[in-house]
Amino acid sequence: MSDPGGIALKLKADLERYVKPREQVNYIRRILALHLGSFTGDGPVTQPLSLVDGVLDVDSGQALSGLHKEYIDALKANAAARREFDKVLRTATSQPEARPQQPSSEPDFLHEQLALLQMQRKKKCLLAIEACLDRLAEKPASFHSFLDSEDIFHGSKPLPSVPQAVLNSFVREQSSAGPDLHQRLHQLEKTVLRSKLLLKQEERVLAEARARCSKSSVSNGAKLEALNATRDELIAWIETELGKASSEESEDVAKEASEGQAQESKIDQGAVTTRLQQIQHKYSAYVAARKGLVELLARRPQPSIPPPTKQPNITSKLATGSADPVTHLLTPYIEGILSVSRQQKAAITQKSHIATVLSKRSKDTRQVLDRLAEESQLLPAHQVKDSRTRRAGLDFEMASKSSDRDGVAPRVKPWVLAADAAKIANLEAVAETIDGGQAALESSMTSLLKTYQLLGRSGHVSEEDAAVEDATDDDVWLGGGERSAAVRKHSQKETKPALQNGDPWSILHGNLGLIGHDDAE
Repeated sequence: MSDPGGIALKLKADLERYVKPREQVNYIRRILALHLGSFTGDGPVTQPLSLVDGVLDVDSGQALSGLHKEYIDALKANAAARREFDKVLRTATSQPEARPQQPSSEPDFLHEQLALLQMQRKKKCLLAIEACLDRLAEKPASFHSFLDSEDIFHGSKPLPSVPQAVLNSFVREQSSAGPDLHQRLHQLEKTVLRSKLLLKQEERVLAEARARCSKSSVSNGAKLEALNATRDELIAWIETELGKASSEESEDVAKEASEGQAQESKIDQGAVTTRLQQIQHKYSAYVAARKGLVELLARRPQPSIPPPTKQPNITSKLATGSADPVTHLLTPYIEGILSVSRQQKAAITQKSHIATVLSKRSKDTRQVLDRLAEESQLLPAHQVKDSRTRRAGLDFEMASKSSDRDGVAPRVKPWVLAADAAKIANLEAVAETIDGGQAALESSMTSLLKTYQLLGRSGHVSEEDAAVEDATDDDVWLGGGERSAAVRKHSQKETKPALQNGDPWSILHGNLGLIGHDDAE
């Protein structure tokens, strides 16, 4: 490899002829600007001069030589060829040749394929319908397998049992092969007689019901017995259901022991939850029915059986095979039961909604009380240990007011006790302050009396003292204590004769030996 420094010197020597000084470059630029300005004139340039097909014809002159001249010539030839091509293209576009479209004789394969698929689908549908019709034609209505009742009524609720009288009439009709008119008439007479007997029996039952309803209301003893019997039945039913649930749980555990402990616990939990939900629904329905029974016993019932309507023709009933003739008697009871069930359902829904709202409100109340207890300064300052009597009375009051066991009463109780303690403390502090002020007032009054006695103004002081005593008698706080009364009595005992103004010797009154004894006392 050659030396990098030598390569750099060589390249610099080769490129030195193309490198020009700054003054020469500026001079060349000015010459080019003057040359271009001679072509454009004084006006602005409308199109760049570097375009091939410009607005102005630029004469390259005879100064070009070499590759530059060949490039300019090729560029001119290219511009001339492009102008020729644009002219031919405009001519062809202005005069288009009318090419008639030849109708395609070949069929459209895609459309034919779609039509074929559609026809095949339609054929399959028609073949399926034809096969179904053939199978239906092979199964006439006389065959027993045509309309199988087990397949039709699979999964539906069982029908109510047919009365025995209706079954006997069906058997009698089937056993008698083609009875004549006399037999039919005799049978019709029997049916009419049976209907009359049933009607008389229903009327007798209705009269007894009305007689029972017209009596006085049920006594409290009968209500108590009914409630006790209902409670006993409820307890027995709950015990039975719990026994069934426990037996079913043991059977499920025995069956699922081989499947693993994890799956066993999940299935047992689900079974127990399902069973408990069923028992809860049954118990709620039973409670609702018991409430309805108690309400019916509490109020005086009124007969709700409508008057008997005109019975339809028995001959038409027998001919058309209608339902049991006692249906019109059961309809009012069924309607009443349905209305009662709807009312109970609405009451249960409202009760559950109210319970949910109350539980939510109680939860919010507990949270607020807990937060206030944490932030409160009253509870830590007044932690009162109430007496047994006060605790019993307050617990009884709280228990009587709140029976939902939501824990609000235990949270409110400390606030009540703390408030009572704070009130008592405030009253004691006020009483102590009043007593201190009263004692200070009495001591100041005593000092004033002694000062007035020393100054020799006892007459004037006695009047003011009397006024002060009258004021203290009217004042509840100053005149209610025993100490103030004692001070007043002592002051009254020590009252001396009034001094005469202007007589300095009247203070003696012959008691010269007792001047120092007053101060000693």
